[in-house]
Amino acid sequence: ELTAGYYNLDDRDGYRTIARMLKRHHASLNFTCAEMRDSEQSSEAKSAPEELVQQVLSAGWREGLDVACENALGRYDATGYNTILRNARPKGVNKSGPPEHKLHGFTYLRLSDELLQGQNYVTFQTFVKRMHANQ
Repeated sequence: ELTAGYYNLDDRDGYRTIARMLKRHHASLNFTCAEMRDSEQSSEAKSAPEELVQQVLSAGWREGLDVACENALGRYDATGYNTILRNARPKGVNKSGPPEHKLHGFTYLRLSDELLQGQNYVTFQTFVKRMHANQ
């Protein structure tokens, strides 16, 4: 990140600089931890994954990039999936056409036997259907 020009200050969005550089090189932006929530992190870590994901994706959209995401952890619960959905379409589903901001792609990491069993698979199927809403 530092090599790409990243540093975040109160008046400077470090990821916007990276997004501009990616735009100049006709690249896209792919970011991780789309399923993570601030409230699920240890207070000692001072981690804010929701804010981080929003900052990175917003920087990409403002620069006109194709923006994609992936999950970082193996999660099989509706809360994690709903967090991904909020990041995929932060302004929700648009009844009159495609949403203003949406992910260009999403990579689901951690395909496992646990995912494909019982309620985990049913919850995953619902998530996939909801990801394709309004497409």
